[in-house]
Amino acid sequence: MNKIKVLQADQAQKIAAGEVIERPSNVIKEIIENSIDAGATQISLFIEDTGKNLIRVVDNGCGMTSDDAQMCFLPHATSKITSMDELENIDSFGFRGEALASISAVSRVTLITKLNRLQDSDAGIKVEFVDGKVRDVQPASCNVGTDISIHSLFYNVPVRKKFLKQDETEWNLIQSIFHAFCLSHTAIHFKLFRDDKMVLNAPTVTDIKTRVSQIWGNNISQNLLELTPKKHAENWLDFYGYISNHNFWRYGRTHIFFFVNNRWIKNSELSKALLKGYLNVLPPAKFPAAFIFATVDKTFVDVNCHPKKEEVRFLKPATVQARLQEVVKATLEINISAQLSPQKTVSIFEETPTNFEYKDQYFVEKSFASGLNIQQPNFTENKSKFYHNNDAADSDFISPLIKINSVLQYKESVVNQTQDDIDFGRDQSINQDYYNFKIIGQLFNTYIVLENGDDLIIIDQHAAHERILYEKMLKNFERKDGVRLMFPEILKLTEHQINLLLEHQDFLNNQGIEFDVFGKSEISIKSGPVALVKASLQELILEIVNFIDENEEMDNDVFRKKLNEHTHSHLACKSAIKAGDELSVLQMQNLVQELQKTNNRFICVHGRPTTWTIKRPDLEKNFKRR
Repeated sequence: MNKIKVLQADQAQKIAAGEVIERPSNVIKEIIENSIDAGATQISLFIEDTGKNLIRVVDNGCGMTSDDAQMCFLPHATSKITSMDELENIDSFGFRGEALASISAVSRVTLITKLNRLQDSDAGIKVEFVDGKVRDVQPASCNVGTDISIHSLFYNVPVRKKFLKQDETEWNLIQSIFHAFCLSHTAIHFKLFRDDKMVLNAPTVTDIKTRVSQIWGNNISQNLLELTPKKHAENWLDFYGYISNHNFWRYGRTHIFFFVNNRWIKNSELSKALLKGYLNVLPPAKFPAAFIFATVDKTFVDVNCHPKKEEVRFLKPATVQARLQEVVKATLEINISAQLSPQKTVSIFEETPTNFEYKDQYFVEKSFASGLNIQQPNFTENKSKFYHNNDAADSDFISPLIKINSVLQYKESVVNQTQDDIDFGRDQSINQDYYNFKIIGQLFNTYIVLENGDDLIIIDQHAAHERILYEKMLKNFERKDGVRLMFPEILKLTEHQINLLLEHQDFLNNQGIEFDVFGKSEISIKSGPVALVKASLQELILEIVNFIDENEEMDNDVFRKKLNEHTHSHLACKSAIKAGDELSVLQMQNLVQELQKTNNRFICVHGRPTTWTIKRPDLEKNFKRR
């Protein structure tokens, strides 16, 4: 008896469906691609039970005839190509003729469609498929376009259904693919519904940045930089789109999207090239937001290398990766250079009343200042630059400068340094690493340069201040008072994210963050930590909720400790003075002394060094003096 047997057609189709349809998001991708290929300008997606119970896509595309509607679910039935030769110049998303056949093999499908050439009074067609076979065909009253419903996904393949992830994971995958279509087709009006509730309404827009605002709000879009085009000899490749600036990052890759010829793809090599462009820009284990579109000559890319059409193969992959890295790096360099260029600055010390009395003891003691070779401030000439504030909070916090036209704006409520509390006398708690220092100056408005005995010391002002603030926050276990916002900030979140915040509302309150749930998908932020501007406050909350979502399965004590450290590191980073902030001699002195009193002062929270020491012998060797 022969061992080899030919499988029945329906069994073979169910097995083959596994290559194309693994989860609900795969179904959604295939159906929406068909809607786009049909020329739809309006696409609505309805989801029930994260796609396991119902996936419904309604569009206003060209529709189908009765014969096409019954034939479209047959294996390898397609309207896109007639031979392999046409693949080289394919413009449509679909072309393999496998998706609809695979979907109908593992679900119950209802298709209602009406051809756009028909009159309004003409009827459309309704076709029902079960196990890949037509069960019923009848006329239907409907609008022009297609309305397709997929019920009971994997009802006849229980092993596949068993391997689906948790509902929120599957829902995140659905949102990700839907967001990708929204980004790549800004001329289409998209709507997303979950369990009869509208989750996203994205009308047509003219640019990608506006679409990002529709999907994720202004927190991301206002931190985006348009990719800087660069001319190259290779005219078969070009990049455009947006990436986040150097002050914005995520804790995962959820906001990284790549498109090749407007087709959303997954490509690990492009991801590596993107991160190489951010090398030495982002902290370790942090990721940018990126919405990158590659226009590639069709003869240089193969879109038929994966059953789900999620991957492509480039004829010259190394060139593509190098170009992407170069474009990203150039965009960041232009932005950073613009921020570090000379700008008009205003002092944090406001104009003072004419009857204000100045006292020398509020500032540097003359004897100590002369020992440091620091010019004594002339209080008569600079009378309007300083003031004494008895109500200022924690005097150990260094006040950042406020820059005009800078993207790094600070609130006016930033804690001002109390001048009479600045003590440059000998402090017994200060470490002796560079006590007898002499400030040489500030380099690039980013580094403080000191002379200390036979050492030349360079301090990264942002990294140092970040470490100072972080250590102070860790020591303060009491409730931190927030600043009441004059106008509450509205932040758009998903229902799942709001529930996570509510579960940890006591923790947020202890950080000075108070909020109320506003509507079904928004929160109203009433107060926040001192020195955080609007964008930073919203970003802090997003980072907290993402951290909770990714790490909530930890042991409760470990989780709370990690969450506390994570939140304080973010607060310290956003509150610290920045690269490009011009500091006075007094501020530099105070920063250096505070750093000397700080634990773990040689590295910042993200692992970067705060100081770099050059020994005198090494310096003299370089100048051939030894």
